[in-house]
Amino acid sequence: MDLSALIQSLKEQVANSDLCSIISFDTEILSSLSKDDAKQIIAHIGSTQLMRLPEKEIAFFEWLKEYHPIVWNDLWGNDDDEYRYTVGLEFLPLMLDPVRGFPICDLLTHENYYFVADHLIGEEISFYLDAVKDRYVKQESVTVAQLFVLEISMAPIDVWRFSYHHRIELDRVMKAVNDLKEEGMLLHLQKAEDLADFVTFDY
Repeated sequence: MDLSALIQSLKEQVANSDLCSIISFDTEILSSLSKDDAKQIIAHIGSTQLMRLPEKEIAFFEWLKEYHPIVWNDLWGNDDDEYRYTVGLEFLPLMLDPVRGFPICDLLTHENYYFVADHLIGEEISFYLDAVKDRYVKQESVTVAQLFVLEISMAPIDVWRFSYHHRIELDRVMKAVNDLKEEGMLLHLQKAEDLADFVTFDY
């Protein structure tokens, strides 16, 4: 299905549903979209239109529910079954990233652990990051802290997504975060209101 046909199909789906319609994308279609395609879809359908998270995202949040239920409950615990795992269409471009997805950055009953490149701080951070990149390119081993810094430098990420993607126990990730904080290389803003100024989505 080309982009024009997809947009038309989505428009018809929304038009033939009630005001609370939820659209979805199958894995094959989602894998064929570029970020520019996603922007075009948003422009035609509207950023506030509800969409169901794709299968890979639901798999992540089901893992979160099993292993970190307090965080899952903060995100989805108050949603009715019908609207669980639904977000605004504005997040569609983020769904195309093979590692990242819907960001965990506005927790209200649990500390946030969402980091962006601006949170990498200190006089030594640029040298640290260069050394990590060099080791990574050479396929040499890196520590959890080094890998986490590398991921943050590439794009925003939270500790749960990092733990899930790299299959590293969360305790080890949290220790890496604390080590980086103690070494003065990582700024950690735990409250959603403090973090909000750093959360931007480039669509």
